[in-house]
Amino acid sequence: MPGAQGDSLDFMARYKGWVVYRAMSITSSTKQEEIARYLVAVREDVDKRAFDILGVDRKTIESYASTAVKTLKGGTYSSMVDAYKTLGTKSTEEMVAKATSGREELAPFAKAYLLRSIFSGLNIDFYINGSNAVFGKGIQAPKAGANPPFDNEAISFMAKYGTWISVKKMSISEKTKPEEVAAHLSSIRIAVDRKIAETLGIDTFALEEYASAKTNGMRKSAANLEKIAEMMASGDLDKEVQKACGTNQKLSGAARTHVLGTMLRNIKIDLDVSPDTLMDMFPGLKIPKPKGRMPGQKGKKKA
Repeated sequence: MPGAQGDSLDFMARYKGWVVYRAMSITSSTKQEEIARYLVAVREDVDKRAFDILGVDRKTIESYASTAVKTLKGGTYSSMVDAYKTLGTKSTEEMVAKATSGREELAPFAKAYLLRSIFSGLNIDFYINGSNAVFGKGIQAPKAGANPPFDNEAISFMAKYGTWISVKKMSISEKTKPEEVAAHLSSIRIAVDRKIAETLGIDTFALEEYASAKTNGMRKSAANLEKIAEMMASGDLDKEVQKACGTNQKLSGAARTHVLGTMLRNIKIDLDVSPDTLMDMFPGLKIPKPKGRMPGQKGKKKA
């Protein structure tokens, strides 16, 4: 996807002491890896912040997760199953109550953050992060500034890159609820997630169709997570990844991560603050469905 004159990416946020501004102008000489790395930075700006805004104590969860990781064997996809099983233990329930100050509506989000923290400790990536080998040492995200071009509290993400246009703006007032802000951050994360692998040059739609076919009819369970672990280690997936990466097989690690993240979302295993869970736990919260290309669809897209 070539850059063109006028293409740019802008993320700006000002909310309760959180101030960040990331801007990137795209030209014909801008590398795809640089654009993808910027998108990763925005993803990481918003995804953890959504937990904080809801009121989830991440430090308590991270401490618990580091202890849990020591009892699990990392290095294989099958360790995801053991990690998932920790969510149902008594000690986890007690920790979740502490991390959420007893607010039951926050429990699913605390467990999502716990699972992602354990995955991280086991070196299992569910999204393409900045340490992925595809970026190398020379590709760094633009430094975040602390002076967004507005004084009032607001969060805005605007992207124009080739045929991709995304505009997500939110003005925040004293009447704005934390879950509304978290939902807005979630919508930004989803829009960015969809573009990282694609921007790198991976055939994301082929991989998403593969993931959808493999997880069709599957629901959240340890047994189905075990099936996904087996799929991730299969030669069948290796062939799909190879095709999706084309002539650049250096993308294979990022492609596999994209498949895993897609499969986990397909069976409703949350590792982020998801819109569906927000609507379940906060009745009355309305979240616009994200627009964009779905697997098999082509053409101009707006998310």
